Amino acid sequence: MRELAEAGIRDPRLQRLYAYWRERHVGTRPPSRADLDPLDFPYAVGFVTLVDVEHDPLRFRFRLVASPVTQHLGYELTGKYLDEIPEPAMRGYLKESYGRVVAERCALHERGERVLDRRIWRHESMLLPCCDAAGSVNMIISARVTETPQSLAEDAPLD
Repeated sequence: MRELAEAGIRDPRLQRLYAYWRERHVGTRPPSRADLDPLDFPYAVGFVTLVDVEHDPLRFRFRLVASPVTQHLGYELTGKYLDEIPEPAMRGYLKESYGRVVAERCALHERGERVLDRRIWRHESMLLPCCDAAGSVNMIISARVTETPQSLAEDAPLD
């Protein structure tokens, strides 16, 4: 994932959500969860996942997982920790991305195709940090617009 540049967002719902998140900043600090009201972004609720960030040790817990994500994965993650994801490539990809959001307190964006655990994911997604009053990231908003992943043939080479 790359640091988010507003001009790079193609999906209009992601553009609106990003603009809303930027408007809620407190100075240079990303907004807190309390600064955001889901009633303000009904256009995005169906593809938003909320990830709680725990520190010491750093762990990520899925507070709410968007229904399309659950359908595409084939299992429910709400209430579970990142380290409970059964697919190693998906787990590693998310751990790295979430860790970067926390460490750099930055929004990330990705558009395109990615092969994880023998599935092709075509998507546009962004990760938006939410911070407590001290500026520590305590929640990540993951917004993902994706097609149904396609399985790779068993004999297809992996990159």
